[in-house]
Amino acid sequence: MVRHRIRSAGRPHTRHGNTLILIVVIALFAVAAVMYFNASGKEPAGPVEECPWVEIERIAEDISMINLPGDSQKSLEEPISFTQSIKSDEGENRGRITIEIDPSGLVAASWKAKYKEDNLEKEFNAGCSGNVDSTMVFEDENGVDEDKLFFLTQGTFILQAFKQGNARAGGGQAYIVGWLSPDGSSQGSLVLAPDKKTTKVYRW
Repeated sequence: MVRHRIRSAGRPHTRHGNTLILIVVIALFAVAAVMYFNASGKEPAGPVEECPWVEIERIAEDISMINLPGDSQKSLEEPISFTQSIKSDEGENRGRITIEIDPSGLVAASWKAKYKEDNLEKEFNAGCSGNVDSTMVFEDENGVDEDKLFFLTQGTFILQAFKQGNARAGGGQAYIVGWLSPDGSSQGSLVLAPDKKTTKVYRW
């Protein structure tokens, strides 16, 4: 009888121990899953000319919040409008960008392109809006240049692709970001982002 009672008492203990191990394993898997999805859900970071969303808070919610040019930067006393050709990293033409800057600091930008790629005839249109921000400081391998005026715009692009009479469409987020020098010259980039893991960057 004593032996029987000892064995009976041991079985629940074994099941209890197995249950605890299972709970610990499940908890570890849950923690690992949370860490993985948190990591994979983070937006890619990099230079603003390639990952403009890292500075997206610089697009003002209200016109009164725009940081207008300082004394050494390009004046916005009159509206500014210019057009630039953009190219791929291989030097291929990727259309033209038009940028309009209002004395209020608001910026409107658009892009149109038509070219052949991957045996497809592609047509692109994009429209973006944003503003200047004089507090963003330009820096490259030559050092800091506080005279350049930063601007950032966000919007969407539409793609139509044609091949042998068949058409398909696509699109996504578009960003036009750049720097305006006191003499009126500019440099910048167009970033197309169907998602933030797949981007195309065209520069001028």
